[in-house]
Amino acid sequence: MDLPAAALAYAEAGWFVFPLAPGTKHQPVVKFSTESSRDPDQIRKWWTENPDYGIGLHVGRSGLVVFDVDRSSLDELPPDMAEALAQGAHQSSRQGVGDRGHYVFANGGTQFSNKAKAFGPYGEVRGKNGFIVAAPTPHVKASDGGGYRWMSAGPVPELPVYLRALLDYTMQHAPDDEAPALTDAELGAFMEVPEHNQRDRPGRIAGPRNWFREQVEAGVSIHVTILDALCWALREVRAGAYSVVDVMAEFQTDFHEAFTWPSRSASDRDRPGSNEFMAALAWAAAQVKDEDPEALRQRMDRDDPANAVIDEEAFWTARPELTQLRDFARSRRVGPWSMFGCVLARAVAVIPPSVVLPALVGDHAGLNLFTAIVAPSGGGKGSSEAAAKAFLITDPAVHKATPGSGEGLVREYAYKKKSEQIDLRNSVMYSVAEIDSLAALQARSGATLGGELRKAWMSEMLGFGYKAEENRYRLEDHRYRMSMVAGVQPERSHTLFDDADGGTPQRFLWFDTVDPHRRRGARTTSPGPLKLPRWPDGVLVTEADDRQADKTAGDDGETTYSFDALNLRLGSPADPDSLHVLDIPQCVVDVVDAEIDAKLDGKVPAGGKLDSHGTLMRIKVAAVLMWLNGRTDAITEEDWELASVVKSMSDRTRARAIGVLRDRADEANAARGRADGKREVAKAGEVDEVRMQRALDGVRRHAQKAGRISRKALRTRLRAELRDYLDDAVDRLVEAGVIACEEGAQGSYEVVFKEVG
Repeated sequence: MDLPAAALAYAEAGWFVFPLAPGTKHQPVVKFSTESSRDPDQIRKWWTENPDYGIGLHVGRSGLVVFDVDRSSLDELPPDMAEALAQGAHQSSRQGVGDRGHYVFANGGTQFSNKAKAFGPYGEVRGKNGFIVAAPTPHVKASDGGGYRWMSAGPVPELPVYLRALLDYTMQHAPDDEAPALTDAELGAFMEVPEHNQRDRPGRIAGPRNWFREQVEAGVSIHVTILDALCWALREVRAGAYSVVDVMAEFQTDFHEAFTWPSRSASDRDRPGSNEFMAALAWAAAQVKDEDPEALRQRMDRDDPANAVIDEEAFWTARPELTQLRDFARSRRVGPWSMFGCVLARAVAVIPPSVVLPALVGDHAGLNLFTAIVAPSGGGKGSSEAAAKAFLITDPAVHKATPGSGEGLVREYAYKKKSEQIDLRNSVMYSVAEIDSLAALQARSGATLGGELRKAWMSEMLGFGYKAEENRYRLEDHRYRMSMVAGVQPERSHTLFDDADGGTPQRFLWFDTVDPHRRRGARTTSPGPLKLPRWPDGVLVTEADDRQADKTAGDDGETTYSFDALNLRLGSPADPDSLHVLDIPQCVVDVVDAEIDAKLDGKVPAGGKLDSHGTLMRIKVAAVLMWLNGRTDAITEEDWELASVVKSMSDRTRARAIGVLRDRADEANAARGRADGKREVAKAGEVDEVRMQRALDGVRRHAQKAGRISRKALRTRLRAELRDYLDDAVDRLVEAGVIACEEGAQGSYEVVFKEVG
């Protein structure tokens, strides 16, 4: 069939066509987006003008969507993608050899864009304003094996569910200026750019790696998630944070392991496609290769909490009591933020446990609060606590204790007289000099401290259901107040971060002991202490003596306390009518509602698991700022905004502690690398090995297809960047018994494929 007849046949089938300049594939003779036609008279007119016009098929207007596959075999694609594409009407672009070409589907009335994204590593998508060259138009590379040929006839299949979902995702998430995937040669050049092999902030690679895992475990497709994760990582490579070789090594491992993670989506595959990771890397590199490194560095600093810019002066001068706190800290030669963290713990310890936050999610939330003071040994945690005690005068005095086991937490509040629980107090501030001591307690066989601390932060019921009645303790919700100050050496902060899955580090506010903005020279004059009155309602007991208890000596030598003034009833549920519920502004409610809506929609929190309690933490801080400001009724928008500064400072301190841990890990990796004979050289060698593997696959495939093939023909069929690996690949396959090599003249040879039984 000649070109004019074929154009009319396409129109008769209902497809819109237009003429292409002879010998081209991208030069329509008319404005195809509006002038393509299926009118026989118009088509005859065009091809009468020039019978050699090529045929352009206007995809979207014809009710079609086309996947332009640039791989020689569908086996190189993820299995589920390949299976779906194989259902389409296939127009080969290689004269029927291999699988390269167009896979055509009916779009079902949905006009898809030309964005590819999830399909991008394997080719292009032709949608609404896309077109393809249709047979029998001569291929512009006919001399190299190009040629259009329909491999099947009949009705065009409907778009499979898998491909429709892929395109729906792509339309929502693909960049507007999407670039086609890099070729192997272009990717190799990208990896060899010196600026792409720096390691200014190697620990940052954990960000996209952790995000990849969180998304996959939340049920997002492994294939589409690796594309976004690699774009994130390669942007940071462009900014000099870490090496592209690190990205290839770490993410390739993560990607392949993801198919074995039990928490991945049940509908996802159990194995990756052939070369799927390298295809994704080539696509991601194409999206970022032209982005400005300096702009990326600025964005990286802005998005990195460890480098957050915080207006500390504006915070300290926002209220008189905050200025007073900062100046008192400087007069005592301690860091203002570390002392502030200790003051928060002391202030919340004298708010009755019946004071709660509104039941925005689930039930009322308590104000229990924990702080971590980050400093090297002897770096100022103890002096910050001492200064905080001198600064904040409370009524009653704060009861300070050292935590023991989980059971020990409860026993600071009460003791047992046979089967009777004797309540001593309902507020305790725990102090941990070094986080190692907490780690030692958590490491005990059967220890319960970590779990009890997490429940205590939420003001949930504490207690242990031992069989023996004399060992049973119970502190009901909102019957007890607890705060904690823990000293953390950055190099040992893994004690908390190792329990991130359990939720322990998320429940701490993090402050360091430094004060780089202090005035040098003369010591700051002390402004004197801040006095907090007794909270106007609720029951608060920190020491038994405060309640004028009667003491009676028992027959066994123990002392029995008889409390006439108050009954703490720690083991009895709190009366909801007795709770003092703080008012909060609507802006806080809106933030909480937005977060909960996202969770109910199954979305992963933007801040990751380390920020999973961030909003509740901020509300608690706002409540304590309210109390330090002399108010007991409602959190204001100003409290909320000031709490945001505190949260940012905490996030920055925590991120820097994580950075110290990562730096130590990097140093350890470097040491191991030197011991192994230069780890980085070995990593770089992985790039060569990937190309070698592709050369091996190519030689085996072409030899199997031809049966016998010359070295020259093999070299021609391999991609240019793989040709240097040809001879080594042949040697390996000969050694493996896959092929035989027959030597020819002048160093040439022929390869013979061996049937493997």
